[in-house]
Amino acid sequence: MTVSTHTPTSMHHVLSADQFSSTDLAHIMQRAAEMETILQQGGSTMCQGNILGTLFYEPSTRTRLSFETAMLRLGGSVITESDVTFSSQSKGEVIEDTIRIVGGYTDIIALRTKNKGEAKLAAHYSPVPILNGGDGSGEHPTQSLLDLYTIVKHHKIGERNLNVAFVGDLKYGRTVHSLAKILRKFEGVTLQFVAPETIQMPDDYREDSDQVFTELNPEVLTTADVIYDTRMQKERFEDIELFNRVKNAFIFTPEMVASMKPDAILMHPLPRVNEIMQRVDALPQAKYFEQAINGVPVRMALIAESLGL
Repeated sequence: MTVSTHTPTSMHHVLSADQFSSTDLAHIMQRAAEMETILQQGGSTMCQGNILGTLFYEPSTRTRLSFETAMLRLGGSVITESDVTFSSQSKGEVIEDTIRIVGGYTDIIALRTKNKGEAKLAAHYSPVPILNGGDGSGEHPTQSLLDLYTIVKHHKIGERNLNVAFVGDLKYGRTVHSLAKILRKFEGVTLQFVAPETIQMPDDYREDSDQVFTELNPEVLTTADVIYDTRMQKERFEDIELFNRVKNAFIFTPEMVASMKPDAILMHPLPRVNEIMQRVDALPQAKYFEQAINGVPVRMALIAESLGL
């Protein structure tokens, strides 16, 4: 990826992967690399005096904590609401009112909601930047940016052909929705979707050139440069019988991962359940823990950019 000195014009709110051009993405990747250096040096006071509000109305470990860590590493402060049962939403308050109030307390908000499109609604009413930490089964753009950062650390995206296979729950998996949009910004990227037909990638995120499979065949394993696995999200299935039929559709074993190309990488947004055996963790292709750690410098970059720092 070509290094850029361009400042994204769309970096007030971070709501959707659609908002970024390839030039924007190059700039964010460069800024994330700078933030990684800052982390290695012990942090920064760049955001001193600024407050991040984290409003998470669905369970989260990596996303919420990495946002909070990012702000603290930049010298800022954090206030958080991570249990809807203790928020005014449990009394019936609409998110528009919540955002207006919390935006008056903070300088920037990281938001996770249960409903698709709610991050964009919040941004309309917010007096401060909104960073979408996942809106139901919609998108997860900050995850897709840390996913991209992980990929560019291992492959020269945009400079040579790259074969990316998405595997698992592609219907409800908001991380794959956003990452597919991001990867389409670059030349030479081929996307493959591997899922049972009932949870295949929705048409909104597919193009005619994409390859679609219902089984994880050996050709996908041996030719992919990146395999992006996802768990079956039981909490999003309306039909529990359907979940039970597909929950063990794909399980990555050490033998399967060892058949991948030596420089290929296996990614997963986490948490995993049983779709990747723990014995896979020791293999060189396994990059999902590195991927999660990359969330801190990437979210540091997004906070700084959204605040104009």
